[in-house]
Amino acid sequence: MLEGIAPILFTPFDGHGDIDAASLRNIVRFEVDGGVHAIGINGFASEAYKMTEAERLQNVEIVAGELAGTLPLIIGIAPNSTETAVQQAELFAPFQPAALMVLPPPTMDNGIRSFVEFYVELGRASDIPIVLQQAPHIPQYRHTELPADALAEIADRAPTVHYFKLEGPGSATKMNELAPLLDSGRRMFGGGGGITVLEELRNGAAGLIPGVGFNEIFLAAWDKWTAGESDAAEAIILSGAPLTKAVSGKGHEYSLHMRKHLMKRYGAISDPYVRRPTVHFDECDLSAFFAIVDGLDLRVSETPTLGAP
Repeated sequence: MLEGIAPILFTPFDGHGDIDAASLRNIVRFEVDGGVHAIGINGFASEAYKMTEAERLQNVEIVAGELAGTLPLIIGIAPNSTETAVQQAELFAPFQPAALMVLPPPTMDNGIRSFVEFYVELGRASDIPIVLQQAPHIPQYRHTELPADALAEIADRAPTVHYFKLEGPGSATKMNELAPLLDSGRRMFGGGGGITVLEELRNGAAGLIPGVGFNEIFLAAWDKWTAGESDAAEAIILSGAPLTKAVSGKGHEYSLHMRKHLMKRYGAISDPYVRRPTVHFDECDLSAFFAIVDGLDLRVSETPTLGAP
């Protein structure tokens, strides 16, 4: 079973907006060397919603090839129908993912029952474990949020829905409601860049699915939390809170710019390009941001060991 810290990698692009494979391999190695428990690709943090199907497959090929089975791989999919979800599960099965992180079809609001049946059918059609992703903080998915009893029903009826990624406003409350409805074979994860990770852990989260760049903060807190040292875990999370807020406090697209500029400065990627459309990003924000980073004694402040691509 998955647990702990499992970042979703961003997709590095070159100055023309094309996938930079060498930089993506560097990002894989950076997170693996940092001690994360699993690696994810093709989530919101990967800008998968701005990519073609061929590019999403290319991302998986690069990351799976670099991992070579050393860590569990989570592959995100965002299908627009049950049928395409099953097809995508079949497409990615040869990469032996530890889980598919699955968003519900968002185009139409067909009601709670339609989303329940979507996950139940996919969970019965595919043998790959599923992370059911709830992302009400993303405008396109606001209407797809399911109540705790509907999530529990899916867990009861779909044998491969093992995990729930609950993020956005109210994630910890939803975990508190869902936890007593799940058996021991199901686990919940937080997201949202880790802004509410402490509340999520207190309400039953089995880990965090964040972005990249400074996961040593979350890893150190996780080690203390699982050792029963909750006060020490809280202290670590609070010490890193200014950085977490600086990256994730102004919305998802802004966080992409911040993380990419951070990893560009470190030398892991060649260009901080974020695909368009995106938010306006003022590089004047970077000096204050880097000062926060450098005050925390993080790997990303050290002399790069990866070498620039």
